[in-house]
Amino acid sequence: MATVEQLGPLIRLWGLTTAQLPSADETPDGLAPFLISVLQEAVPFVDSIAPKLGLAESHGASRLWKPKGQKSFKESGAKVHLSERTISTADLSTICSRTGPPPAVTARHHDGHPTHPETWISRRSVHSDAAVPGTASWAEFRQSFKEAHAETEDAFTPSVVGAREAATWDCGAVEAEEAGEIWGHFTLKIEEMRHKIGKPLKDRTFPVLQMTCAAMARRADSADAATTQHHEQPEFLVVSITVDDFDRAPSAELSREKGVVLGAYASVERIRKLPGTDEIEWIMTTTSDARGVLPQWVQNMAVPGQIAKDVPMFLSWIARERK
Repeated sequence: MATVEQLGPLIRLWGLTTAQLPSADETPDGLAPFLISVLQEAVPFVDSIAPKLGLAESHGASRLWKPKGQKSFKESGAKVHLSERTISTADLSTICSRTGPPPAVTARHHDGHPTHPETWISRRSVHSDAAVPGTASWAEFRQSFKEAHAETEDAFTPSVVGAREAATWDCGAVEAEEAGEIWGHFTLKIEEMRHKIGKPLKDRTFPVLQMTCAAMARRADSADAATTQHHEQPEFLVVSITVDDFDRAPSAELSREKGVVLGAYASVERIRKLPGTDEIEWIMTTTSDARGVLPQWVQNMAVPGQIAKDVPMFLSWIARERK
């Protein structure tokens, strides 16, 4: 489970600064340490929501998350289960003390320590693997969220009024091992997305560094049993981390538009086929701050309902795409 000792400085609401991003011409080998660091934070954190080992073997990981009920939607054959976890200010300060004050925190708080806790909201739903109304197939989930996450979110989310890819890196054939699994097929890019909040509030633009990767499996090469090849398994991750000062980056567009407020969020998404079944587990957890005049406690109350609605909105959209 993701204890305080496993929580790191990267997948945090305070985000990254542009100075912490890999250089635009970084090689795959040069990217590997950064990708691995993000992976090492993401895997145990998302697994603490619904441990692969099951509750009995997880040593109480699920106790980190407080159940917040479930929601049903006519567009979805699966119920959406919600939960909440708070990372205290003390725990966040421990991270800062252990790893050094993150630049984004230092820029806002001179002593290098955060002043507010992080509230994480998660949702989990289990869907039949089928391209029929009320659910989606594995191929549809993979194409929509591993290959075209921003485009898919733009397509099915009514509040999105602008989206663009601001930067991308070539991750090559980077592979890494974490939690007993090999991970590969990495992608890394910066996405900007503008959301319409509604008057009198200003639109919010969220610039994030987004990493995706897939679980891999070893298999012996038929011509040489001493060598191994890795092939993709039905599981992938999507990790998004806000880039706190992206409005000052030369490649920014939506983040630099007049009349918008730069918001922040971090999220981890895990989509996988459950072993031995024809079911797909979809987990997403996020912490966010729309900033501006909206109090954080008001935002925290709204987030569970908002992220739960992503499930029926996606399933409705993918059903229309099949026609």
